[in-house]
Amino acid sequence: MKNADMRQLELMCALIETQSLSEAAARLGMTPSAASQSLSRLRAAIGEDVYVRHGKAYQLTPRGHQVLGGLRTIVTRWREALQAIERFEPSECSLRFAVSCVGHSVTPDLVRLHADLREEAPLARLDFQVPLHHEVDMHALRTGKIDVLCASAPPPVDARDLHSERLCSHPLTHVLLSDTHPRIGNRLSLTQYLSEEHLVAHYRNLDPASRSPIDAALLARGHSMRRSTYVQSLWVCLNMVARSAFLMTMSADGADRLARQVRGLRPLPLPPDMPAVHSELHMIWHERTHRSQPHRWLRERLREVSRSAVNETVEAS
Repeated sequence: MKNADMRQLELMCALIETQSLSEAAARLGMTPSAASQSLSRLRAAIGEDVYVRHGKAYQLTPRGHQVLGGLRTIVTRWREALQAIERFEPSECSLRFAVSCVGHSVTPDLVRLHADLREEAPLARLDFQVPLHHEVDMHALRTGKIDVLCASAPPPVDARDLHSERLCSHPLTHVLLSDTHPRIGNRLSLTQYLSEEHLVAHYRNLDPASRSPIDAALLARGHSMRRSTYVQSLWVCLNMVARSAFLMTMSADGADRLARQVRGLRPLPLPPDMPAVHSELHMIWHERTHRSQPHRWLRERLREVSRSAVNETVEAS
């Protein structure tokens, strides 16, 4: 393997990991054609096949199973060595970051995140996106279209190229409703809650029975699912609630903040006999940025604004 270079080894590891030549090429900033030629040279340097194409899959040969672990270790150590010698100063960073975050959560405080970045790294740029669908978002992480995904669920357990951690968890204890709701006054019973129509600001297109942890908890208690309309835009949801008879379930802090920001809304505690449900937010990123100092710095800023929002909620309560 004396004629193999590090980029070829990294490309082969990416190919086995993603099972896609185009994704592996995109990860290294190559065209599929250039990636294919590079892999051909690697096979010639090794002297025997380490993988074979079977349909759309790339399957390791016995020799491939024998050497892949070592090659991955070599690639990882090389990345670590390169990143260790990088000198990172936020004030000199000119990267453009992309964060995709669900719109139904009040944390992390993206306004503060952007302000912090403008102050600490004035040359950098930070774009915000709305998640589309779990598989689409995972693909965007792998191809570099987004750097961090803040989602309500962790990545699949078999996604070994993705890292994640839970940023925060909020109990869902309140509803938002219109100031002029025709049937609900200052208290809400479980019967009323189940009889009303609900709005859910969400982005994942899942089976209806598994879309919401609230509905799963209600079904487990022997109740029926809510009659819900799913909307990807939080802003549209809030305006629909303010101008109609929908209910929208969220944390106490979220309900209070949004009621102060949007005219015509008021918060109300959930019925005391409602099952306890929490809403979680997970930060997800790809292996390619795991040890990158600028991206580690960005993820730490996300942790900070999430912790601050949670602490403010605790102090206010």
